[in-house]
Amino acid sequence: MMLNSESMSSEEQSRQQADAQFRFLADFIPQLVWFTDPTGFHTYFNQRWVDFTGYGLADRVGPDMWNNLLHPDDQQRARHVWGHALATGEFYEIEYRFRAKDGTYRWFLGQAQPQRDAMGQIRQWFGTCTDIHDQKLTELALRQREQDLERAYADLEVKVTFRNLELERQVRELRQRLGE
Repeated sequence: MMLNSESMSSEEQSRQQADAQFRFLADFIPQLVWFTDPTGFHTYFNQRWVDFTGYGLADRVGPDMWNNLLHPDDQQRARHVWGHALATGEFYEIEYRFRAKDGTYRWFLGQAQPQRDAMGQIRQWFGTCTDIHDQKLTELALRQREQDLERAYADLEVKVTFRNLELERQVRELRQRLGE
């Protein structure tokens, strides 16, 4: 009996050590880490999540609360993409703007993968949100610059066309004068 008790104690110590290692890793990586049950109700947030959003598990962050942390322009699309993942069990991936606890928004890449049991049923979802704000701003600035260059090129092309037409008109006039 004593051996069983010691064995259980050792198993419990191993579990506690694994849990401590997991929490250290989850809090160390630069992503916001979260888990949900199969229905999308959150069961875990790492400390980075809490520090960024100001919300923890005690705030009962269900699927609707999660969506309310997103930029209003991203909420409908995010609800659709997450709903699709929950319904199909497919890998979840989306870019959206998340509201920080100070009220500002930053771009994140949200991803989640379901963990399934032996019968193939989803036990839980493991997700991360990776800050891509700087990359997204650079991408948006490059896209804007590209559009500006396209407009400038189109304007230049119109000006060149009109200038060519004007030169052709002047050449015709000169030929007419010389021909007279």
